[in-house]
This record gives sequence, C-alpha cells and structure tokens, in this order.
Amino acid sequence: MRMKKYIIFIALACLSIGCGRTVATRQHDADKRSFDAWVYVQKESHPEYLWKQTNLGSWILEDTPGTGELITGTEDTVYIRVNYTTRNTSGTITSTNREKIAQQLGSYHESYYYGPDVMYLGGTYAGVEEVITGMRDGGKRTAAVPGWLLTYTRYDDAEKYLNDSTSNAAVIYEIELIDHFRNVVEWELDSLCRYLVKAFPAKYGTDPVKARADSAGTDGFYYVQTQKPSVYKVLKDTTVNINYIGRLLNGQVFDTTIRDTAIFYGIYNSSKTYEPTSFTYGSNWSDAKLGSNTVIEGFARTMCKMMPGEKGTGIFWSYIGYGTSGSGSTIPGFAPLRFDIEIVN
Repeated sequence: MRMKKYIIFIALACLSIGCGRTVATRQHDADKRSFDAWVYVQKESHPEYLWKQTNLGSWILEDTPGTGELITGTEDTVYIRVNYTTRNTSGTITSTNREKIAQQLGSYHESYYYGPDVMYLGGTYAGVEEVITGMRDGGKRTAAVPGWLLTYTRYDDAEKYLNDSTSNAAVIYEIELIDHFRNVVEWELDSLCRYLVKAFPAKYGTDPVKARADSAGTDGFYYVQTQKPSVYKVLKDTTVNINYIGRLLNGQVFDTTIRDTAIFYGIYNSSKTYEPTSFTYGSNWSDAKLGSNTVIEGFARTMCKMMPGEKGTGIFWSYIGYGTSGSGSTIPGFAPLRFDIEIVN
C-alpha cells in the first residue's frame, strides 16, 4: 500500500512538472505534419521515385544528371537558364514556361513568351536554390519543396525555416537546367551580338566580337537603317506618326501598329485600332511619349537616330528595355529587344 502511494506521488509530481513547462511550437508545425503525411502516402504510391531528402527538407523525386558544368553553390553570383513546370501536391499544374504543356492545358497564347527563363539563383526561393545546387547543365530534376522553404530569406539551419513567417503551400518543381553563368551582362551582350551577325551580316559581318564594338558608343544599343530618309532633318521637340513592330530576338512579335502583322503573328486584338501612332520627342529619354504613354529608353534612342521618312531597326539589351523583370507574359526578364520603326509623317 505504501509502495502504491509512492508511485502515485511520483506520477502526480511528474504531471505537475509537465504542466509547468511551455511546449515550444514552430510557425509551420502543422504544415510540416501535413507535408510529412503527404510524403508518407506518396512513398507508398510511388516507390519508383528516388525519395532523396535534402538538408533543408525537400524531397528529390527524379534526377537526370546533366553533362555540363556543375553548380557547386560556392560561387558568388550564379545566373541560371531554366525550363520549369510547377504542380501542387494534388498534381495540378500551376505554372509552366513550356509551350507544349501550355497548349495541352489550353492556356497557350501566341503573344506569350515560352522558353528558358533567366534568373539569379540567389534570388529564387531558398528551397528551389538548394534543389538546383548540385545540378549540371543539361540536367533535369523533380522535387517536392515544402511551403516553409518557399521563402527568399536564408537561414543557416533547417530548423529556422520552420519559424519563418512566410506561408506557402508545398510545390512540386520540374526543372530543366539549360545552362548557368556568373556574369549576366556579358551573357546578354554575347547573345545580342550573335543575333546581330545572324540578322544583319551586311552591316556587322560574321564576328560577334567585332559587332559588339560597333555599338555607336553605347553598350547594348545598335541601330540599322533599312530605308533612307525622305528629308535629312534631325527631329527634336516635335511629334511624328510612326508604325512599328516590337519583337524578341527569337522572332516572336509582341506588339505592332500594323493590322496585317498582328493577324499574321496571332496577336490581333479587335478592340485595338491599327494605324500609325504619335511619338513625341522630349528633352530626355524619359520625356518621350508614344501616344500618351512613356516609352522605354531603347525605343526613344532608336527614334532619335531617325529622320522623316526613314525606316530603321533598333536592337538593344534589357537594361534600356524592360530590365530584369520583363513585362507581363510577353517579355521575359533579361530580354534584348528589336523594334522595326517607320516614320510615316
């Protein structure tokens, strides 16, 4: 009897000690339980997957090694070119930059850009950066990334991510690493100059290095006259009417004032009026106006090269275009652009 009382006393003492403690909870404890349960079920359903867990807690499901240069994760600056498709944990596709998949989904649009995206690896989600690190150019990898790793903040251990205030659902990433490089400025200029010698060999020859030197004193801006002016007069402080075609260097047209061109490239909009539009010169690039809208610097620079009746083509890099973020679904980040312009009157 005395022994039973002693045991009861010890149990009550332990219970009272336990009640006095505060059990630490993490921001994403419930999310982790849910993600772990999903992994448990999927392992049973898909034993053919790798199920290799990363240090931070993502799961690599499939991995096709590339044969190119390795991303080690120790480089100071890495930019990547990738194709991707994302799915939620139910398997529904939520985003893609692949044309064929967009066509299958019925979300394809001829004016949208499809193809590899250029992005700064350190500017991606922490979980995505970890998945891509260790890949070689040409490789493919599918991974399930939990929501608490879909943050731009970086921590020094996995536990700290579970206390991050960012709240996202888990995402399955299918990633194809086209290539990577450390200097995006050099990469873009090289891409632009390779285009110049291909599209305008009569002016730029066949050597991209030489073409790069012919930029009229401005890095990343090139002008080609395709029809001489009817009047040799420098235009400034005035308004002219122009037709133009804007396109990516892959040939995809994203905007035009010409109806037949819009129809041909599948971007015709019945609510838009296709006719020459006004361009007003300003004292600075930022003051120029296309109709009532401001224009990118590369477009304004092209116009300043032209005279009445002239036709010309401006080709320029993204730093005087739409920059690192691009514009909507039609122009990706780090995209050089081409504008074919005619001053009508």
